[in-house]
Amino acid sequence: MKKLICFLVLVMLVSGCATPFAKYYHDNLGGVDITQMSSLIVSSDTPRLEPGSEPESDLLKMTEDGYALVGYSSFNASEINIKGAMSQAKKIKASVVLFYRNYINTVSGNIPLTLPDNKTVRTYGSGSGNHSGNVYGYGGSAMYSGRSTYSGSSTSTIYGTKTTYIPYSVNRYDYFATYWVKSKPPALGVHCDNLPPEVRKEIGSNKGVIILVVVRGTPAYNSDILRDDIIKKINDIEITDAKNFVNLIAKHKGEKVTFAIIRDGQEIIKEVKLNTLE
Repeated sequence: MKKLICFLVLVMLVSGCATPFAKYYHDNLGGVDITQMSSLIVSSDTPRLEPGSEPESDLLKMTEDGYALVGYSSFNASEINIKGAMSQAKKIKASVVLFYRNYINTVSGNIPLTLPDNKTVRTYGSGSGNHSGNVYGYGGSAMYSGRSTYSGSSTSTIYGTKTTYIPYSVNRYDYFATYWVKSKPPALGVHCDNLPPEVRKEIGSNKGVIILVVVRGTPAYNSDILRDDIIKKINDIEITDAKNFVNLIAKHKGEKVTFAIIRDGQEIIKEVKLNTLE
């Protein structure tokens, strides 16, 4: 009975969620099947489950290692089995799962447990009586008299209930899991963004892109393009924004190109041989 009560408490506190990693999964691909993404390498191997350290630094490291974040699970619950993260990873065909659990508080209280409380009542009785009278018939009448005794018992059931309050104490955690798939070798190997306002002011220009991540083993990495580099031109063509930059890289895939880069306030030139995309 005690084990049953503990189980019921846990079910109530998790709000009936049997597979929270699936229920609270957020898809970064907008519903597109991973197998249809030409830029990703879908593996049939068992996903690798690893404890994460800090989500933001792990995001940078995994991206630098050439992985793409395809989705994540985030929820609050009591103690649960992390195998649910592995099941979700298999479902979406992820290669790596990073798992995080952060203690939040302890929830305490009492659970009312109402059980049947029926009672059986037995009633005993006994007594005696005197009887006399006249009996009339066609031949005349007759008198009678006598004495009788009786004894016995009967049973009845009174139906009721009894409520007991069971104390509980359950630890609560914030759970977070990120799901990763290996990317195919890119043409250049950087993740970039439009210039933030402070950088525009610093360089006196609205045009260009800033490098956020350099993927290991790519043409950008091997050519010593660094994080926070500002790329202004490709082959003397001025870059307007991140979308324009991506389109220019795709246009020149497989070619040797020249980048005009601003680093620490100085302009440098880099020649890079881009990969040919499949």
